[in-house]
Amino acid sequence: MSKQALKLKQASAVLEVQPKELQNLVQFGVVKPKRVEGSYLFDKETLLTAKVAFRLKESLGTRANVLSRLIDVFRASEKRLRTENPEYVVFTCRFSTEEEPIKLGVPFRSFGEQIERGLSRADLYRDMPRGRKRAGWKKEFLRTLSEAAKDMGDISEEEIQRTIRSYREERRMPEITVAAEI
Repeated sequence: MSKQALKLKQASAVLEVQPKELQNLVQFGVVKPKRVEGSYLFDKETLLTAKVAFRLKESLGTRANVLSRLIDVFRASEKRLRTENPEYVVFTCRFSTEEEPIKLGVPFRSFGEQIERGLSRADLYRDMPRGRKRAGWKKEFLRTLSEAAKDMGDISEEEIQRTIRSYREERRMPEITVAAEI
């Protein structure tokens, strides 16, 4: 397979996580994608590292610095793991000398297969340029507004303002209910 580099939005779609979650891992230094011209680019190896990091975070609920150390150890042995292609990778972590170590198995081979499948669909998740300045966006926006105006018919500006005010007043009161479940 060719080297495929994905931007943040595409990478998060392949990993099936929210872009903000992936961005947080990058900002805390857990996942270290290449940076080119102000954009982070994720290759297959970085995606696998991120997938493992998300599983560890989900399972252990660890802080960013502990998660970062776990991923650093994983990265150090990743080349060997790729050649062996084991079913599972087992992380053993002891938080203090008095405690028993925690062992967590991560489905390494399965994650690799999931990423392969996701990469084949990555083109469906194109990143939009900043400010959504794609070709023809103004015409599309104006066309949508004119269609909406046709649907509204002849409504005065006063009626529009009255409707907006009443909507805003309704929104101010949150609906809160308390119920006991037995």
